[in-house]
Amino acid sequence: MTYQRVEVITGSEKRRFYSAADKARLVAEGFRPGVVASEVARRHGLNVSLLYRWRRQIEEEQASPSPEPPVSFVPVQIAEAPPSIPEDKMMPLPSTGTGIIEIALTSGHCVRVDRHVDAAALRRVLAVLERR
Repeated sequence: MTYQRVEVITGSEKRRFYSAADKARLVAEGFRPGVVASEVARRHGLNVSLLYRWRRQIEEEQASPSPEPPVSFVPVQIAEAPPSIPEDKMMPLPSTGTGIIEIALTSGHCVRVDRHVDAAALRRVLAVLERR
C-alpha cells in the first residue's frame, strides 16, 4: 500500500511574515552548491520565486553604498550689507542682477553662489567648510 502526502487547509490562511534573518537563512540553504532551490522552497511551504526575490533583494542591499547623511538646516540671517570680509579675500560681485547668494559660515569662510549652482556640489562644499 502506498501513502501519498495530503495537506488539509482549514479556514483562510494569513500572510506569513519572515524576518530578515529567516530570509537570509532560507536563501543560504536554497542556493548552496548541489541543492535544488525548488526542493528547499517546497519543504518550507514557499514558492521558489520568493527565494529568488529574497536573494535579489539581499544582493542589492549588499551592493548599494551607504546612504548619504541626512540634510540639516543652518540658521540664516538676512543682512543689508555683506559681513566684514577682508578685501583681499572678496571677489567682486557681477554688475548684473544675477541673484547672488552669499553664505557666511561660522568658521569664517564666505561662499558666494548664483542661481546656476549645482545643489549637490554646494552641499559638499559647505559640509567640508563647516568641518574646518
